Order: sequence, then C-alpha cells, then structure tokens
Amino acid sequence: MTQTSLESTNSAASQRESGSPVVSKRVYVIDDDKAVLDIIQLMLQQAGYDVRAYQFSAQFVEESAELPPGVVVTDQVMNQVEGIEVQRHLSARPSHFRVILVTAFPRTSLAVAAMKCGAITVLDKPFDRRELIEAVEEGFRQLHNAESFEQALPPILPDNGSYLNRLSEREREVIQLVYEGATNKAIGIQLGISIKTVEKHRGKAMKKMQVLSLASLVRLMDRELGRN
Repeated sequence: MTQTSLESTNSAASQRESGSPVVSKRVYVIDDDKAVLDIIQLMLQQAGYDVRAYQFSAQFVEESAELPPGVVVTDQVMNQVEGIEVQRHLSARPSHFRVILVTAFPRTSLAVAAMKCGAITVLDKPFDRRELIEAVEEGFRQLHNAESFEQALPPILPDNGSYLNRLSEREREVIQLVYEGATNKAIGIQLGISIKTVEKHRGKAMKKMQVLSLASLVRLMDRELGRN
C-alpha cells in the first residue's frame, strides 16, 4: 500500500470511529489535461491547501469512499467520468465533499444541474486564481457548517407571501439569472456590472431569502415559482 493510500485509509478510519467527518484543508483536483491539472494544483498549493491531483476521474470515483473530506475541483469534459457524474456520485455524502465544476463549454443546463446537485459554483475556463480560491474557501465553509446546509428550507410565508418580494429589482435580476444557471461572469456581462457587484447582490439576496447555499436557493426558487 502506498503512503498516500495508507494516510487516506487511516484518516477515513478515524472519521468512522468519531461518527462525524473531520474537515481538513484537503482539495481534490480532477482534470485529464495534465498541463491544466498541474496549474490548478500549483495555485492551490501556493494558497496553503493539501492537494491531491487525479488525471483519471474513474480512479477518483473508485477511491472516493475511503478518502478524507474535502473540496473537489473537477473538469466537466473528461474521457472517463464527466464532472457532473463525479458530482452526482459524491452527492450521497454531502457532509464529506463539496464540488466546484470547471468547464470550457458553459451551458445553462449544466450549471442548473450542477447547482441542484449542490455544487458550490461552476467556473468558466479560463478563470483566475481569485475565483478559484474564493470558491474553495466557500467549499470549506460549507463543510464546516454541513449540518446547517442540510436543514429544511425557510418556512412558507403567511398570506401567500414571497421571499422574492423581499429583494430589490437588481437583486431579483441577479437571483433569477443564478437560478437559470448563469455564472457570475455571465451575469455581470448581461447586466453590465462587475463580478464583485454581482457577488454583492447575490449575497444580499440569499440572506434576505434565508438560504445558505446555491442548492438551497435553487430549491427555494422551485418552491416560489411552483415548480416542485
């Protein structure tokens, strides 16, 4: 058994004994393009993360049941298991993994599917270091607060009230585009505002709607729009 495998096995055993996952700073990066894999790995290592790189997505899926909790950064288009399928596989263990999907071919349907499976975000290639690090940090924040992210949606408001009515016009525009699967970058271009401004409006709107994750936002929007 390799040192890495031994470390993973011992860590997983400790988690099972304690009954709850212990969140480290482990990031799993999956991309079948070795050059891209190396670049992302270097970015994250320089930011202080413990990175495990996988060029073969099937290998990661096979080993995932024994791996310690962490954030997964996975490319979408790969020769073996595509990124969205990796995410669906991991969705059975939401308190152990959070997923960031990366794609050079952004599609609304892909982003919606990813968010409904609980993705942190979908990053369009090329993305910058700040976007990646912020997404990873959000992933660890969610893992540290996993119990709250599994709670029920906020209560139905009396008198047929709507959480959407709490939003400003701009916040509602942003949230509607997020719900439709647009990335922050795409929303900024469409509305003529910066990515930072998009993030600000999205954060305020989610706070007003009493949701903590994009997955919960999508579920609440389904309920608000009668699409359950």
